[in-house]
Amino acid sequence: MFSRLQAAIPVFTEDLHVDRWVKKIFPWKMNRKRTADASLDQRECYRLDMKHLPPLDATLVSENGANIDLGILNLSAGGLCGKIALSVPLFKNQWLTVLFVLPLEEPLLMKTSACLIAIESNGHPDCRILRLQFSGGLDDQQKDLIHGFIVTKQFELIKRKREW
Repeated sequence: MFSRLQAAIPVFTEDLHVDRWVKKIFPWKMNRKRTADASLDQRECYRLDMKHLPPLDATLVSENGANIDLGILNLSAGGLCGKIALSVPLFKNQWLTVLFVLPLEEPLLMKTSACLIAIESNGHPDCRILRLQFSGGLDDQQKDLIHGFIVTKQFELIKRKREW
């Protein structure tokens, strides 16, 4: 039995590289689907577009202690997107502290650090659009609360659309 097993296992020689051997055993490739629009980022969390909902505001605190008001455009447990005034000096890959109130039955103050991953104008002459990615500062319970808030609001939007 051992001899049959030995015959089934390829012998490693100098001219047979490991990567070719692995490709023979695992011929498929893992492909990640990409969107056609490069401006859309792919997050691993539910996202809520705040377009048809009451405004939700956040405060960004920079490293020097300056407070910056941010109007949230969309929210997920992985980050948020919002707009700020043009005069605020920010740069890509800057770390900021994000504070916002999650409007649940009992409002909950969320505080975490986030990295500024993109700054865009998107045709808005009076403001800039920021994309922030939360760090590991949110624990699983806080992420679950954000997901619950998002799903609840999405169901509310679906009910409203049916009534329109």
